[in-house]
Amino acid sequence: MTDSLKALAAEATEDTLTVPFGDHTYEVPGPLDWPFETLDHLAEGKVSQAVAGLLGEEQLEMFRRTKPRVRDAVALMEAIAAASGSGELGN
Repeated sequence: MTDSLKALAAEATEDTLTVPFGDHTYEVPGPLDWPFETLDHLAEGKVSQAVAGLLGEEQLEMFRRTKPRVRDAVALMEAIAAASGSGELGN
């Protein structure tokens, strides 16, 4: 296990992360419980698919009702990454 993975595992003690963003609070899985496809989506720059996979249908609909721009989806992913302890989206 790499040092960065060990650090992430050590910080990922919560099953669910609470991510305040805008006027809403989102609940997402801890980083070690993210759907595996999320890694592929992020590596391919498919932020909308990564966000959709992490939020689930109900929260995704709540996010969409805010009429987000691309910058908002990126900012939400950055907030999720920060809450997860990784602090960055990475590649």
